[in-house]
Amino acid sequence: MSRSLAKIDTSRPSANLTYRSSWLQLSRPMTWTGTIAPVLVGSSLAAGRGPVYPAPFLAMLLAALLVQGATNMLNDYFDVLHGQDREKWAAPGDPGHGRGPAHRTIPTVAGAMFGLAVLLGAWLAVQTGWWVALAGTLGIVVGYFYSAGPRPLSSLGLGEPAAAVFMGPVTTALAFAVQGHRPDGAVLAISLPSALLIASMILSNNIRDIAKDQGFRRTTAIALGRPRALYLLTALLAGSYLWLGAMVAGRLIPWTASWAFLALPLAVRLRHSLRAGAPRSEEMAGMKWAAFHYWAFGLLFAAGLWLGR
Repeated sequence: MSRSLAKIDTSRPSANLTYRSSWLQLSRPMTWTGTIAPVLVGSSLAAGRGPVYPAPFLAMLLAALLVQGATNMLNDYFDVLHGQDREKWAAPGDPGHGRGPAHRTIPTVAGAMFGLAVLLGAWLAVQTGWWVALAGTLGIVVGYFYSAGPRPLSSLGLGEPAAAVFMGPVTTALAFAVQGHRPDGAVLAISLPSALLIASMILSNNIRDIAKDQGFRRTTAIALGRPRALYLLTALLAGSYLWLGAMVAGRLIPWTASWAFLALPLAVRLRHSLRAGAPRSEEMAGMKWAAFHYWAFGLLFAAGLWLGR
């Protein structure tokens, strides 16, 4: 994959660009909770049914982070090819040129990350079952086409549903399965908050970027329009807490999982930052609040599941 990706930009001016920050920032660590939370949640559920083995847990977590990090890198790679976010990159002669990752090297690095994830997935599949390899492969394909191709998923309004499926039920089920358990309805139910919250992160980003994305892609926020996109964001955030409350009330999960309600002020802060008439500085901070919110909710939820198992 990395070899075919690398052919895309060899003759373009973008081949001389370098990122203004580090490889770590290019992988967007603030969004990693989208992978970490469902792995922790799936593993916590598994802990209630038997021992949790460190090797499969770490392999699953690393593979998922590699796929997410590579997807994030490719998103910036293709964005600049499409004429977006040029300010993130330095051309020859610009201050800071040459200090960060070179644009032309990103496909190779992302391809290597996907390749390592495939190796880890193959090992997990040998330990668990062939369907683990199939699900992991589909996750990589979706991660690649999220940004790549003439009609990437992010430009078709499919970014939120694709992430919700693969960073919600799929990742949670895989983390549960690699511990030797067959996924069931409880796994699907417990993965719903992760699905809703990763969708809320992407939607927050797309609401913030409506003006920038016009003419380049048709995101969910653009298709709905800002007012209705904000209603959808509110529904996603509220739905995660309502479902959490329903699971606790129905005794599907221990009461300690309700610790995640402590993240509610961050959800309110996120929604407030994107309100109608909000200053641009607050809108720009919206994605930061979305990330903080999911970190808090995800870690508290997983910890509550683990300690209450």
